[in-house]
Amino acid sequence: MKNLMQKLNQKRYLYLLFLLVSVLIVVFVNWHPGLAFGSGDYRYHINRIEALATAITHGNLLPKVDQYLAGGFGYASSLFYPDIFLYPAALLRVVGLPVVWTFLFTQIYINFLTLSVSYFAGKRMHFSVKNALIFSLIYFFSSYRLQVLFTRQDMGELMGMIFFPLVLSELLKFRKGEIEQWYILAVAMICVGFSHIISLFMMICFAIIFVILNLKYFWKKDTFFAILKAALLTIGVTFSLYGPIFEQMADQDFTVSTHPLIRIYQQIQPLHDLLVNSFNNQVFHGTTVNLGLIIILFLFIYTVYNLLNRKNLTLTIIAWLLLISCSEFFPWYALRHSIFASFQFPWRFFSLISLIVAYFIAKDDLQILQLRYFTPILLTLTLLVSFSLSQASLKAAPTKLHTYDAYEHISSYLIGAGHEYLPSAVDYNAVKADKQRKLLYDHQELSASHQEITKSIVKFSFNTKKTFQKVSLPLFYYKGYQAKLTGKGTTTQPELGDKGRATITLRGRGTVTIQYHYTTIQKFSLAVTGVSLLYSIFLIWRRRQIMP
Repeated sequence: MKNLMQKLNQKRYLYLLFLLVSVLIVVFVNWHPGLAFGSGDYRYHINRIEALATAITHGNLLPKVDQYLAGGFGYASSLFYPDIFLYPAALLRVVGLPVVWTFLFTQIYINFLTLSVSYFAGKRMHFSVKNALIFSLIYFFSSYRLQVLFTRQDMGELMGMIFFPLVLSELLKFRKGEIEQWYILAVAMICVGFSHIISLFMMICFAIIFVILNLKYFWKKDTFFAILKAALLTIGVTFSLYGPIFEQMADQDFTVSTHPLIRIYQQIQPLHDLLVNSFNNQVFHGTTVNLGLIIILFLFIYTVYNLLNRKNLTLTIIAWLLLISCSEFFPWYALRHSIFASFQFPWRFFSLISLIVAYFIAKDDLQILQLRYFTPILLTLTLLVSFSLSQASLKAAPTKLHTYDAYEHISSYLIGAGHEYLPSAVDYNAVKADKQRKLLYDHQELSASHQEITKSIVKFSFNTKKTFQKVSLPLFYYKGYQAKLTGKGTTTQPELGDKGRATITLRGRGTVTIQYHYTTIQKFSLAVTGVSLLYSIFLIWRRRQIMP
């Protein structure tokens, strides 16, 4: 073990180990030749990658409404779900890598970043190489994270979890008064935001609770202003995320508000079941969500130790508050119309509980990692439990093994089970059944010729016989569509019409082209992000220059 730690202290061996583990965990459920395990939201995230690749191919490097999705009707996936960490995968699709290999690569590189960032966070917390590595591996192999990887395959949440350890390390450094590199907390929160909006909100809530419970440490002038600067920098850089979202939500109602598929108060479980399922390391299902054997075991061990010795009380309290909030003891029904309902699943908090327990284990106040054989036994047990979970996941869903070719033929209509960000008036089942993109208008009062309906524009020539006529476009309405007219006729700008479609009103004769463009708010928010990002880069560069 000592010789191994000495080798891992050399970064090339360390990152080689991380790469090996990253591949290994994907192989756990994909070792069948010609078949790959696809479950949960994998179709939607493959479509996100495909939509981004399509946009890049057409020269749109920062798409908002993805015309590839929903059979060309367009879905604002890139507006509501950040794409930044999908660009490597999208670029692989641009150069022609098969879909299945692109998807597996995405899982591997998410795993690699999770291990690397976790290890870096461990070193930021002054852990030794050994303890930082244990922190990284315990968090990486935590059953909830593996359930998201194996069964839910929620790429957004997985990407957000990459940076959770760095948020924790920086909050702990703030608590100690180590505020010189305050911007690293901002970087961690920004990366969470550009991975997954819900995860950013969750980490903001986590940080607020942590600060409140440690108010005597944060209620100091220097610490207070340091965390304020980190918060403002985060707000500035992520403005291009939430600014456009607020604009769209103010402009119209979406399915997520009017017809939510997921109601958070229906996702809670009896606390007894959560504990039993955790000790049994159950395969993920809506009624079997759990923390896993390793995490729940050490949560109990360190809860007893921390309470008896008055250590790590803040994180212990937070861990149990989060666990209780996943049970029937928390009043989610009363909060069903609040912003907190946007969490959708309270058991998302299991990622934070797993992180806290990984920290307890690596901090090693019990000094059990110093026992001669304990570390290899712990890591071996963790690996065996993880492998067991992977095989149980396969056994529970044998139909989720798909041929490589099946990944190449995923319908673009698959935009997530909830269709959350469709205009609320859209009858999506009817759209999927019809699968025809065509102009809808009164054929006796208007003629439309030379129609060009692609995944980037809708263009046609018209003659309304001197009357105002409405045309319903084969596009779901989002604020930002613009109509450009050539000829002597007139046109209105696209607005929300029947069944959630974009509609324009025409008169006279001419040719009209409808295409999505950035709104003023989108341009402004992108400018704010750009300026804030440049400031961040300058700040980090300047700090590195003045540090001894």
